Amino acid sequence: EALPQLPSPSPHLIFTGLHAQTTNAVERRLEGSTLSIQCPYTAQMKQNRKAWCRMRDGQCESLVETTKSTGKTQATKQKAKIVDDPMHRTMSITMTNLQLEDSGTYFCAYYHSYQLQYIPIKAISLNVFKGEYLHHTNSSDVSVQCPYRAQDYRAVSKAWCKEAAGNACTILVTTNKKPTSFHRASQEGKVTIQDDTQQGIVTITMEKLQTQDSGVYWCALYEHAHLFRMVEVTLSISEASAGTTLAVPAGTSQTTASGNTPAPNFCSNVKTFILLSVVLGILFILALISLIALYVRQCKQLKRKGMWRLAMPRLDSPERMEGPKDDSKDLKYVTLNFESLLIPEDPLYCNVEPSQTHRKPKDENVEYAIIELK
Repeated sequence: EALPQLPSPSPHLIFTGLHAQTTNAVERRLEGSTLSIQCPYTAQMKQNRKAWCRMRDGQCESLVETTKSTGKTQATKQKAKIVDDPMHRTMSITMTNLQLEDSGTYFCAYYHSYQLQYIPIKAISLNVFKGEYLHHTNSSDVSVQCPYRAQDYRAVSKAWCKEAAGNACTILVTTNKKPTSFHRASQEGKVTIQDDTQQGIVTITMEKLQTQDSGVYWCALYEHAHLFRMVEVTLSISEASAGTTLAVPAGTSQTTASGNTPAPNFCSNVKTFILLSVVLGILFILALISLIALYVRQCKQLKRKGMWRLAMPRLDSPERMEGPKDDSKDLKYVTLNFESLLIPEDPLYCNVEPSQTHRKPKDENVEYAIIELK
């Protein structure tokens, strides 16, 4: 079927009979990614201006246009960029940082100077969707919310499907009934879908999940027997011990080979080991500090009690010094040296000759002498 013609350039380009037209290409992109496409054209279009537009309410809104008709030209507007390469007869389109609201139908078009209208070259259906990863255990429930533009897709049916081989998606439940209010819901087995057309949110609930429920699911618009993905959800279901529901990070193992007892998580064990090592290390350091402090304290106490003993050695008996013995009748001298004892309360003893007169020493060193008269 021939592509419809467009009127002369304007912010909104009219596409007559668009709804009957078959889309040339379908592009699916994750949110935040970039769309890069090429639209080849014939030699007759080399000198014509080119445009990239988006369909809204039966009109194609121009996003970016070239302004020259000769040589390699390019233009950028917001996040859309167009590059026209007449030598290779190719028009390149780039859209960056795609968001959910960028989903829709787009056209590459050229301006026919004689007909004074834009003519579409290629139609692209762009599907931008979110990517989520969920991990749950057996017998648990999961709820997913999919936002959409209510003003654009309020009347469109929504579907929840499971991806199969070849990028096909098996529909599990839809909201294809006519809405009686701002809410419409449908249920199929353990899967429930509810569409809040006022807020623009689709809510899907899956109950009593099993391991065989693991896979990739789409939250999609469902129109004319076609699915347009809004959110892609990767769901992982693992086994848990009987009667026990475990909440663990995604991608971790829940059970042992027998499936009866939960197996320890490797990452969790590593973190526990590191934490235990740190705690034991801190306790060891505190114990070492306590021992050192106790040792220093005892040393100080011993030093205070025995500083005089350490400074001055105690003599068990006074030192007696005598001169050499001989039979001569010279004067004999005896020198007694008394040293102070450590404790003043201890008694002081000394030996003296009977002929000596007891005198109280004036100082520590006292000399005594025996004089014989001939």
